[in-house]
Amino acid sequence: MDHQENKVKKLGVAGRSLIDSVFSWSMKDVLKKNLYKKQVMKIPETFSTVTSYMKSFIPSLVEETHADLLSSMMTLSQAPTCEILAVKTSKGHKPPKDLFYDIIMKGRGEAAGSYEPQAGDLIALTDIRPKCADDLNKPRDSYLIAYVLRGRDNNLSILSSKPINKEGGKKLLAVYLINMMTNVHVWRALNSEGANTNLTKNVLQVQPNSSHVGNSCSICFSKENFSAALSNRWPSMGSDLNDSQEAAVLNCISLSKCTHQNTIKLIWGPPGTGKTKTVAMSLFSLLKLKCRTLTCAPTNIAVLEVAARLLGLVNQSLGCGKYGLGDIILFGNGERMKIDNYDDLVEVFLDYRIEILAECFNPRTGWKHWLESMIDLLEDPQEKYLLYLKEIRERRCDEDGKDSNNLLTTMKREVMTAIINDRNSTKDDEDDFLTLEEFVKEKLSSIGKGLKICMVNLYTHLPTSCISLEVVKAMIRASDLLSSLKALLQDNSMEKIKDTDIRREVVSLLTKLSDGWRQSCKDKGVIVHGGACGQLLEKYKVKGQLNLIWSVDVLEENSDYVQVMKIWDVLPVSDTPEFAERLRIIFRSYTADKMKLCLLRCVEADKVVPMRSPVDSSSSSCEADPVEILSTPLSSLSLTDEPQTSSSGKSNMSTRSRKKDTGLRSIAAAATTTEELEGVVHP
Repeated sequence: MDHQENKVKKLGVAGRSLIDSVFSWSMKDVLKKNLYKKQVMKIPETFSTVTSYMKSFIPSLVEETHADLLSSMMTLSQAPTCEILAVKTSKGHKPPKDLFYDIIMKGRGEAAGSYEPQAGDLIALTDIRPKCADDLNKPRDSYLIAYVLRGRDNNLSILSSKPINKEGGKKLLAVYLINMMTNVHVWRALNSEGANTNLTKNVLQVQPNSSHVGNSCSICFSKENFSAALSNRWPSMGSDLNDSQEAAVLNCISLSKCTHQNTIKLIWGPPGTGKTKTVAMSLFSLLKLKCRTLTCAPTNIAVLEVAARLLGLVNQSLGCGKYGLGDIILFGNGERMKIDNYDDLVEVFLDYRIEILAECFNPRTGWKHWLESMIDLLEDPQEKYLLYLKEIRERRCDEDGKDSNNLLTTMKREVMTAIINDRNSTKDDEDDFLTLEEFVKEKLSSIGKGLKICMVNLYTHLPTSCISLEVVKAMIRASDLLSSLKALLQDNSMEKIKDTDIRREVVSLLTKLSDGWRQSCKDKGVIVHGGACGQLLEKYKVKGQLNLIWSVDVLEENSDYVQVMKIWDVLPVSDTPEFAERLRIIFRSYTADKMKLCLLRCVEADKVVPMRSPVDSSSSSCEADPVEILSTPLSSLSLTDEPQTSSSGKSNMSTRSRKKDTGLRSIAAAATTTEELEGVVHP
């Protein structure tokens, strides 16, 4: 058998001797339940050589393959099928053994059924859809099977057990029986002549006089060294393991840090003893220790199961959004893995990740595009509004055949007049022109959405070695400030204020509030006494005539609750008490959890910064300290902190000429300067 296996390797068919054994079975052999009863012996407990150890499993593997094929015959009427349109001999076709064929299948769009043969499939070839095993073994058409070598679209390369005779007009079907890919892989491992067997010997042979007893290095597995390596991580990580599982995980960790030997750890046990759980925890522990690990398995199902277990552990440990998922990559044939059926695993699948990051770094649609667009809008919204008007008017001039010369000069004069007069329109009679305020709100919403998506995708899919935690915190802070800015623009009452001086003071006050400034307690006045309204509402004097009424609100965004400023109104001092009483109705609807989230404050360098918390933890009713409900404050660093990467690729945006604060720029405040935003990330 060894000589035969080496010979067939030259023909390019992996596991050929196993496939030939399957081809040699007649239908009578396939249906004989005890065909290998006397050939499968008990595997001994000790072996004289590695080769004898390997060979002892071969009869069992052949018997298992036979049992799988017999089982498929019992459900033949339900087996997937597809129609074969054409058959031709391929390169290497040499009867009577090397019967290689190329076949063309009927596609799905041609009503061929749902079956698409994959590499490793064992198929039966027949002219009718079989209902039982006898239909595959008629006197005129004897039992004919084939092994799928490779497939692409509707084209397959196969190795057939017998010559295929497809006469003109004769219908030919391929019927799925079993997939032999895993058995072929095992067969190749058991027959791997000349392979490096050092690791196998390490598992099979215990050396009593060695210091590496039980496949563990006694030096590296000392309690002192282990404690120093894991510090505070292990108590919470290993709380869900039993003693044997914990010992296996700790042993794997010690081996990963050992510098005295190269070895292998065998984790074994009957079904249901937690082998997959133990492997997943080992991988999670190694990930926490920054140990790069490659995980392989004989089947796609096994790979997906381990990946799902690992991802579950990782998701429970994430602190800043999904930062850290970029350190995990799942790869393989997505079609065979049916990866689209696993929503939780798609995020770490290599093909999906490449697609997402390519979009983020696309110069026209990615991170830099949205960042520059946001900076341009915030620095000079009027200029962007002029370009918007120019595009519309030029399009209309082209449609109407009018002269568009001097068009921009005329529009500038109209827009500037409107701005000076504190109006958000352009004196235009057309109903479909957006006002300046409407234009800015629309652009801020669309650009902000694209920018936030890119930021989340960058810190979700980039490895932690490429993007630091400080940069991620800066991104989250920028995202939250954009949310606050959007809320300000949606809720402010500036259009009701006609006095230019008052408008300027309100804008100045909003700028200071957005930047984290708050008035001292002695300057605060009581709006109403008691209740949620009295706790949440804030009033700030404007020119001694008006009160700016605002509060901290909470919005749900990306599975988090985020604190934002909610501007209720700017109104005369005399109207404030009545207005506050009307707000009582709204605040009564706030739950205790929402009140806690709104009242929490984080002060950094004498400035108040917004906070966020996961939706699930905040929504639960608990009596714990409310400070623990929220995650770490958004910004322990300012947006000007540079990421831990080389500055050689720094954007030229930092050299851009600075423009005077105007309109939206003043309201935007803390998150809108060129240096602040461009310091968030350097792709």
